[in-house]
Amino acid sequence: MIDSGILQQMYTRERRGVFRTTEGFDTVAKSDKLDGNFVKKVLHPFCLYDAPAELSAAGEKEESKYPAAVHLFHTDSGETVIGRSLYKAADFTGLRSAFFTHNYIVPALRSEDIVTEYGAWLHADFAERYEGEPGGTLPELPAVPSSRGRAALSAAELAKLGIDRATFQALLQAAMNAVSGKKKMYVTLDVPVGELPNRAADVTELLMSALPQEFRRRLGVLTYASEPQSRKYIHLTFVESGSLRPGDRNIEKDYGFDLAGGRTWNADFGDGPQPYAELIWELLQRNREEAEAFADWADRLLRGEKAERRLSVSAYNELAVYYRLAGGEEALYEQDRGAVLNSLLDWLPDAASVEARAPLHDLLLGLLDREYAAVRSKSMPLPAVMGAYRRHFGLEGHSNRGRAVDYFIHGLLNAEIAGRTDLLEEGYRLVESDGELAAAFFRRVLAMPDFTRLLFQPYMERRLTEASGAGEVMAFAVHWGRFMPEAARLQAFRGAVLDFLIEKLQTEEDPVRAVADMHDEAEKAEKARRRGGYPAEALAFQQELLTASDRYLLHCLTLETLTPDQLLDIPFVRYPADMTEWKPALSHHDRSKAKVLRAAYRWFGEEEPDEHIFDGLTPKELDEVQLLGRRWLQESPGAEPFALLPLAYYHSRADREGGQLEYAALLAEVRRKSGGSRETMYRFLEWSQDRPLFLKEPGRLEPGYRQAIVKDLVTHDREAFKSREFRKNHEAAAGPALLKAYAEARSRLATPVEQWVRRWRRPLLILIPAILVLAGGIAALAGLLGKDDPKTAPAGEAGTPAAAYILPADSGQDGEAARQVLLTFRTAADCGSFTAGGEISVQPGGKGEWKGPFPLTSAVHSCGNAGASARADSSAGPETVLNEGQEAGAESAAAPSPDGASPAPAAGTDTAENAGGSPSPAAAVSPMPSASPALPGADASAGAAEGTAAPASGPAAVQAVPFVSGLSSSYQVLLAFNAAIDLKPGDKFSMDLASEPAEATASPQDPGTVGTMVYRSMTGELEGLPASAELSASTGPAAAPAASPAGSPSPAGTASAPSASPAGE
Repeated sequence: MIDSGILQQMYTRERRGVFRTTEGFDTVAKSDKLDGNFVKKVLHPFCLYDAPAELSAAGEKEESKYPAAVHLFHTDSGETVIGRSLYKAADFTGLRSAFFTHNYIVPALRSEDIVTEYGAWLHADFAERYEGEPGGTLPELPAVPSSRGRAALSAAELAKLGIDRATFQALLQAAMNAVSGKKKMYVTLDVPVGELPNRAADVTELLMSALPQEFRRRLGVLTYASEPQSRKYIHLTFVESGSLRPGDRNIEKDYGFDLAGGRTWNADFGDGPQPYAELIWELLQRNREEAEAFADWADRLLRGEKAERRLSVSAYNELAVYYRLAGGEEALYEQDRGAVLNSLLDWLPDAASVEARAPLHDLLLGLLDREYAAVRSKSMPLPAVMGAYRRHFGLEGHSNRGRAVDYFIHGLLNAEIAGRTDLLEEGYRLVESDGELAAAFFRRVLAMPDFTRLLFQPYMERRLTEASGAGEVMAFAVHWGRFMPEAARLQAFRGAVLDFLIEKLQTEEDPVRAVADMHDEAEKAEKARRRGGYPAEALAFQQELLTASDRYLLHCLTLETLTPDQLLDIPFVRYPADMTEWKPALSHHDRSKAKVLRAAYRWFGEEEPDEHIFDGLTPKELDEVQLLGRRWLQESPGAEPFALLPLAYYHSRADREGGQLEYAALLAEVRRKSGGSRETMYRFLEWSQDRPLFLKEPGRLEPGYRQAIVKDLVTHDREAFKSREFRKNHEAAAGPALLKAYAEARSRLATPVEQWVRRWRRPLLILIPAILVLAGGIAALAGLLGKDDPKTAPAGEAGTPAAAYILPADSGQDGEAARQVLLTFRTAADCGSFTAGGEISVQPGGKGEWKGPFPLTSAVHSCGNAGASARADSSAGPETVLNEGQEAGAESAAAPSPDGASPAPAAGTDTAENAGGSPSPAAAVSPMPSASPALPGADASAGAAEGTAAPASGPAAVQAVPFVSGLSSSYQVLLAFNAAIDLKPGDKFSMDLASEPAEATASPQDPGTVGTMVYRSMTGELEGLPASAELSASTGPAAAPAASPAGSPSPAGTASAPSASPAGE
């Protein structure tokens, strides 16, 4: 529908229609250009009629008594629909009632006509019925037919309808809110139902004339409905009296005006002023043409704004105020001058708006002129008005900026004279907030000496007083030096800045940091100058201020409270040459302090400081520097970096005895700061060994330093040369000079024997080879003389086995395996003297953790020894206690030998006992059953034939019968113990051996004795049996004698646990 003609559509009940072929309600005729979808989706929902309840109840058939329902609304696509629905007593059949709807569709191209034609459209002429054939075509019309002229309701007529000024303003406000929001508006009029459509159209026309044009373009209205019902596109609905029932939840949130019942809801818009509603009421009462002129003026001012702004009630309230002001009503302006000015500026955001809304800008200029005239008359400026002037100054598109500068000058001068600091503060804040305004303002002020004295100088002092620190004073000076160099040239300005700078430095918590920050900013300014963004004159003034700050800092600093961080922040010690250019020249005291600070700065600021940092210092200055440095070093953690420490003990005299450092004190300080760490001390010695202050000449330490090193090592580190780590990591890394000191310390720490050997080293080197040759000859001769003596045992301690073999395990007690170890001995004497302590420990693989100790369950000798326990129970008496094995051995020993020799005493028994004497204490207890088992088929003569030596434990020898044959020795002891470990070749074992001392003692001071027995520790390595070895049938746990009978000491309970370490006794 792009044509501009008015289209039509008619709807009623007929035999058929445009969209249906059967009887019923349908469109019966329409214009050709009217889209079918538009008809069905937009028009059909409005083709309806609900008869009034009172007429329906009375069964009224007269059509003229039924009210017509006129609707006017605007679609989403921009078309405007004006239509009317009439009650029809009979349809085409004459049997049932119906209704007839006639709609005019105004295309979007002509939708703007509603702004002026709303009255004619609300009172349009509609057809009463359709006369043609169903499905016919309706012509396009050039305009909406209307034969009624515009007729305004008088105040008397409105009063009859129950509408006074307040009610009208409420209706207007509700209509505007309904259009701009989501709420609906329902109204009843106190008129007969038949007159309701015409009265509703009149009230709607009056509202349309009062509404802004944007609201006219959007308002949808229905002049009659039997019940309140929300409909799309409809904002205002007039309903039958009595249909707005209290408590109806469907409409409780909408606007309700039951004028027939004298009741409203949600229509209280507050008691505040409503400038638009009040103005439009007055204009309608006075002259409707003037009301239309105001509506057109307001619409033009809002053109181009967003829809939300064009539908804002507050916008029209502001425009109503401006309309009155333009008409000369100044009282509104005096109520809130600043608010009016700033709201006007809201309407003028840019140059384009200044041109488009020229009436508003002209109004603004007139009001600002009034304010300027007021301050010229010595009135105080208002903060809001000053804000409006600042905003207007920044507005493009006008030539009145000079007036804003003049306003601020006169207004602030009035405030300065009156002492109104609040107005001064606000005024200067506004000036400073706009760079262009500030430049124009202060340039005008500085151009006039009186203004400079009355405005600028008080302003400057106020800003400097408000500065929180010296940094802000410097920033203020820098800003003005760049922003307005002519201000920085003023002597009053320079003097005030300098005075305030020193004053603020005096109150700084950390003046060093403050001055350092100012120097950092100065470096940035210098970079800006190189880029051409900083005037040289301003930079020179900044440097003058920095010099003043440095002089103050040098004068006020005290060495007693200075910290290293502060020292490294002091700017002037970095470039001492600059101090020679200070004017006036420094005093002697300040020059001396500067030299001390410079030396301290190099000491703690350079990476590798040396003694040359003290060049040029007097002895007093050197003492001050070292006193300062020592205090810092004592407070700092750790000894590194080492380069800092020596200078604290430096002496400037090159010919000082012992060197230029206090070496002993230096080493003591290193040890203290390192917490006694030997590694740190070693690193320091390595660091110092090639430093000039520690060397007499290349490769030679200062004698004093060498002596200090030796004394420190002897006093505090006597174990150094015994440490493999020291020898590997530090002694090996030492140079020749340091090695000499280490050698002297080593000599001082040596034992007397070592010292004797070192003293006689050369003679010993000659004697030792001769002694070795002589000893070898003696040993060879002894071997030749004693090789046929079977009783000669190899060197070693008595009772020590020659080898230890692992035998197969058997099941043991409590699920543990019974482990067996076979010990072999070189001689019968060794075998006979072997006595186990009762426990054994094992070290798997010969390293790591020891397992055990495990109690021995048996220790059986092949040589016939009874295996007396190394430890007697303290409760045992002096009588001899023999176990079953000993008795068997005794009986066996008493029997005659096959060759007729006299029987020998059993091994392990005392000859005195056989002679009827008393038993010896050594044989009193035998907790380890160790009777010698007899091998099947073997006898004593066999043992003698093999050449085995008889044990030396008794007067007569008993021939050894081995448990395992094929080994190098038949003198064997079979040990058995229970342990949940597997024995493997290479495992180590350890056990205690017991023997009776020559003079038994029970002294508690001797930890090596228990009772009357002496214990020593034995260790060895387990081996696997060789392939030639052959186990006898009786070898194993089953062949060992049973445990001791009740009352006898248990081996596990009496044995001493072997040491876990393989160390000796």
